[in-house]
Amino acid sequence: MLIPLFRVELTEGEPSRQVDLSQSLTAKHVHTTFINELLRAAVEGRAADPALEHFSPWPTERRRHLWPSVDAGYLYSRHQLIGLDVAMSLATTLSPQRVGQRVTWHLAEEDRPDAQAREALLTWRSLAITLSALDTYYWPFITHAVYHDRESVWRSERLAFDPAAMLRWLNIPAEQILTAERDLRFKGTFRDDLGDFYEIVRRANPDAWETMSGDALAAVDFRMAADVFDGFAADLHLDGRSSLDHTPLSQQGLSARPQSLDATLTDLRLSPFPSLVIGVEGATKYTLVPRVLDLLEIELDRNWISIIDFGGTDRDLSLLARYAGEPLLGRDLGSGVALERPITRFLILTDAEHKYATVKDRNYQRKLLLNSLTQNVPADLRGDYYSNKPESQTVEIRTWGRYPFEFAHFTDLQLAKTMMDIAKVPYPHASARLVRAIHMQRTQDPSPNVDDVFWRGSDLSKIKLADALWPLLEKKIRRAINHKEPGPPIMRACIRAYEMAAAPYRISMMLQRKAVKRR
Repeated sequence: MLIPLFRVELTEGEPSRQVDLSQSLTAKHVHTTFINELLRAAVEGRAADPALEHFSPWPTERRRHLWPSVDAGYLYSRHQLIGLDVAMSLATTLSPQRVGQRVTWHLAEEDRPDAQAREALLTWRSLAITLSALDTYYWPFITHAVYHDRESVWRSERLAFDPAAMLRWLNIPAEQILTAERDLRFKGTFRDDLGDFYEIVRRANPDAWETMSGDALAAVDFRMAADVFDGFAADLHLDGRSSLDHTPLSQQGLSARPQSLDATLTDLRLSPFPSLVIGVEGATKYTLVPRVLDLLEIELDRNWISIIDFGGTDRDLSLLARYAGEPLLGRDLGSGVALERPITRFLILTDAEHKYATVKDRNYQRKLLLNSLTQNVPADLRGDYYSNKPESQTVEIRTWGRYPFEFAHFTDLQLAKTMMDIAKVPYPHASARLVRAIHMQRTQDPSPNVDDVFWRGSDLSKIKLADALWPLLEKKIRRAINHKEPGPPIMRACIRAYEMAAAPYRISMMLQRKAVKRR
């Protein structure tokens, strides 16, 4: 097992060992140092199989810079690594002996494997040779990659591949293919320490597999080998191959994809789609809502709660709702259909004006959003989305009450004093006049807007005002927390956001099938 697969010599070649590689696709298309040197040695009769010869110490005297830099260089197959588990019981009993400047390792007589054990170990080397003959035909199906930019060459060779002829050339019984596949699959399962995260790892770029180590990497090597034999068995149409229907995840192949990536991430509670999207109208709310969430110790994570500024109460939110939470249907279970990703709820926080002015208006807008959201959902599966129960509402529209945000949270005097404190130029009149102007906006204007009272040269904006008002709002919220009171509207809205995001948080869901009433 530890014997290299090839030895490349720097000596004169022997004609009897020369190999004709004029038709080799590897020789034509792969131009890496080790492969080139191996193939040149084979053509010139300088390549040998070390297993056919008695062991002699490897040369160490440097002859040149290019590999092999000594009299003989040795190459292993990656597939030989999967047999190292068996060799470890022997390797741990090796003891060092120093002879001059050189240390050699020896097995004690009682630790040496007997003839039967050596024969068993030899089968692992034979396995590596068999896999080396097959891997080129099957690895691209596992890794989804063809190296050396020769995809067309590989596809042509793959189409011309004759599995039955390969089996005859290998000279092994067909049933051994299935036996080897099962044994390797079991060893991969035994070595795997990834648990359910194996589902993610097998979907990753194969280059990322090489960054793993220990049992995780060993499990990948076993599974790659098992997948090669499974592909070969499929091409040979052998009976007895495993089915994915009732196969545990740990025993499935690297290339298996029984469910979508969305469903996989949902099962692992890793879906990138947020549990809740909060749509806020205007820069003031976009600035303050995250601060209130933080003050209430509600985590603001784009993979849990995401905030979007939709710009104004006159905007059409149907496309935003579909983007945020359009359902992705999965398996049909008869009584319902599983969702490939968790439901994303949608909470709109807005001023009570324009199309959100009355309760009736808001209910109508909610229905329009639900219609848009379920546009591609069959009618008999839409019922769950239209639920009016607080714990299961998927779309909810909330306002700050009768007045727009600034008026709903601060008094006329607080607004006036804050404006004068942060204005670039002083207010040109008495402060009482500014307080009256703000009060008139609040009570007389059909569409009250705080920036209508900003004066020329003040350099005021709603964002600057929101920043300056934050200490007042924070104080109100802290007081409400300490006194166990509902608090200002934005505090109540953020608590509602938490309830919607957490009920339920990232669980796998199913849309129940319900009868559709016919008119």
